[in-house]
Amino acid sequence: MLRVSIPLFPYDRWPSVDAMIEAVSFADRLGYHAVAFPEHKVMPVTDSTPASVVWYDNFVLAATLAAATSRIRLLFHACIVPYRHPVDLAKLVSTLDVVSKGRVVLLAGSGWLRREFAILDIPFEERGPRTDDALRAMKTLWTQPQPSYEGTFFSFPPVHFFPTCVQEPHVPIWIGGNGPRPMRRAVELGDGWIPLGGTFEDAAEAIAVLRDQLSDAGRDPTTFTFGYLLPFGEPDAAHHAAAVHHAHGREVPEATTRGVAETIDRIGEYHAAGINHVLLQFDWRSPADYMETLEQFSVEVLGRLESAG
Repeated sequence: MLRVSIPLFPYDRWPSVDAMIEAVSFADRLGYHAVAFPEHKVMPVTDSTPASVVWYDNFVLAATLAAATSRIRLLFHACIVPYRHPVDLAKLVSTLDVVSKGRVVLLAGSGWLRREFAILDIPFEERGPRTDDALRAMKTLWTQPQPSYEGTFFSFPPVHFFPTCVQEPHVPIWIGGNGPRPMRRAVELGDGWIPLGGTFEDAAEAIAVLRDQLSDAGRDPTTFTFGYLLPFGEPDAAHHAAAVHHAHGREVPEATTRGVAETIDRIGEYHAAGINHVLLQFDWRSPADYMETLEQFSVEVLGRLESAG
């Protein structure tokens, strides 16, 4: 079954948080799987214009949206794990899972913006190992009765850590990123994998490799989430620019217009490749545009897929 998530990016197109609440509540009623929260703490000032300069604290924003909805999941896409101590991040995630009644999904990323790491005084070269260490520490906090941890970067003595996640054994952890390290992280520590950039062909090849690696590790690939981006309608320059940033030199497909028939065909290709989750991408300039496209996709694409069985 294909699960479809919707983006909030770029944040600076929203005139207010109330507008976001209205749009996400509408998506909740339409049956979309999740709403995705991108993350930066700050955006360094450079000669180039960033795709967005507005960045909310995602946990505050997600809690606000959770209070206004009942079903749609809260997908951190991606949560930059090295930006927080794992005890702090584990507390934020588990508390949000409690107040949302088990609707949190954590797409864990290691980050890519070197200048942002420097501003936060976090060693950029250590971001991968720090992500691994933090995820292990967080899992310990969420699953052990009196957790303690001793790692390369983080450690703590036995502690009481409550509340833990509503979802068991903890919130789903999807791994974001391209290349051997994120794929290894997905097999060892994740419940899913989503590339951040790259072509569909790259993703399909990586999924085939991941399936074999999961099986070799004694894990069932059919329980794993494999995600990718799904463009619909007119291309959005901001989304394309973000994909180029995340690709780190890998090829990024040109943004092209995709109508209903072409989108349905592409979903068939995704299904054949093992992709079972997509993040919808589309051009919008106002909340009204945003909601109009959500309704169109729900009726004309998802409705036809359901009718076809």
